[in-house]
Amino acid sequence: MNALGAKGIGESGTIGATPAVHNAVCDAVAHLGVRHIDMPTTPVRVWSAINDAVTGHGTAKGGR
Repeated sequence: MNALGAKGIGESGTIGATPAVHNAVCDAVAHLGVRHIDMPTTPVRVWSAINDAVTGHGTAKGGR
C-alpha cells in the first residue's frame, strides 16, 4: 500500500498466485486421500497431510 492506501499497479497480478499454488498442491495430493491442507502450504504440512491420509490418522482423512 502506498500513502494513498492504494496498491501499486504491479501488485494486482500477484494476488491470485498464492491460492492458485495452494490449490495445485491440494489437487496433486488428492488421489492420496488428502482433503485439506492449512495455509501456508509448507513442506511439513504437505508431508503431514499425506502421512495422515495414508495411515488414517489426523484430520486429513476426516476432512473439515
